[in-house]
Amino acid sequence: MRISLEKAYQLLMSGHVVGVPTETVYGLAASIERPAAINQIFSLKGRPSNNPLIVHIAHPQQILSYVSEFPDGFDVLTKAFWPGPLTLILPTIPNTIPKEASTGLPTAAFRMPNHSLALALLEWVGPLVMPSANVSGSPSSTRREHVENDFGLDFPILDGGHCGHGLESTILSYSHNRWHIARLGAISAEAFEPVLNYAPTIHTSATQPVCPGHLHRHYAPKAKLHLCPNPNACLETTLGFLERSYPNAKRIISLGSLNNPASVAENLYAVLRFLDDEQVFEAYVDIDFPSDGLWSTILERLQKAAAH
Repeated sequence: MRISLEKAYQLLMSGHVVGVPTETVYGLAASIERPAAINQIFSLKGRPSNNPLIVHIAHPQQILSYVSEFPDGFDVLTKAFWPGPLTLILPTIPNTIPKEASTGLPTAAFRMPNHSLALALLEWVGPLVMPSANVSGSPSSTRREHVENDFGLDFPILDGGHCGHGLESTILSYSHNRWHIARLGAISAEAFEPVLNYAPTIHTSATQPVCPGHLHRHYAPKAKLHLCPNPNACLETTLGFLERSYPNAKRIISLGSLNNPASVAENLYAVLRFLDDEQVFEAYVDIDFPSDGLWSTILERLQKAAAH
């Protein structure tokens, strides 16, 4: 259900959950001041209770009340990538982040989105906790219709159109005097090197999740996915690329062009959701593509979507 910015403000301030657009994916938003609404997010998504939520802010000054220490590199990272699809895990002042959002961790993840509606709402309401607006484990929502499919036509949504990036934010954590990638996302690993003067290593596994995206099976449609390093092994329904032919496939659904990974990323979740809309129960995915840049994130998402 489409709502206005004013209605979104009213609902959030009165302790409700609202669908909110960002440049990455749609989120389920609750005010950081409303613990009951934060708990409702977990219930709506069917989200594991130990999976912390990202705190979204309108400007860096909003985190001063929450963060106990700013690691080396914080300023250059935020200058380069905020507002934008970068989330930073930072140590927090005790008892400032609701335990419902932090899941009891001494850290919290913070992001300043690059979307005019989201920023206007954050400026008005204050910080919002906001995971992706989808049932836990399923593909994220990049359109209002996706949110409605998961939560019903009456669920309140601030409609911002199609999300430009289509992949979640990249998450960085800090330890041993270096930043590390805790979740691959819309900013490629290579993009950080000129900013930090080193390439962050990828540390995405943890017994206790310190950020979203660590579930083994994630971003997954109902359809069973087979990943094909050899395009000729793609059978039946195939998710492929415009430049290629798939002689053994009966139906081809385009992921986009191999020359435009940003477009492939933007459309990835919509394509995975389309499989369910079409009641496709099994599909093959061409993964014969480069391993650098956004392609590494695209592959990671497909691997999690295909995990059994």
